[in-house]
Amino acid sequence: MMLEVQVMTTIYVNPDKKHDQIVKLSDGSYGVMKAKKEMAGIAYQFNFISHQHPGFVISHAPVNGDVENVDSIDGKQSFKIAWRS
Repeated sequence: MMLEVQVMTTIYVNPDKKHDQIVKLSDGSYGVMKAKKEMAGIAYQFNFISHQHPGFVISHAPVNGDVENVDSIDGKQSFKIAWRS
């Protein structure tokens, strides 16, 4: 029986920037967080430069310590949100 090892990657978000910003990941790679208007309010889209991480959207403002679980073609990935200044 094979155990699936799931690595959690931390996304460092500047809480003072409420809209678009460049984010850094704990593995040293970078991405972009963009705020986008939706019918239910503002959603936040994360896209990453490294192809090893899938992009995803959350329907709420990023919260320090939250974990987002994302299904991708390579399996589940978990991302933890952490504040940075």
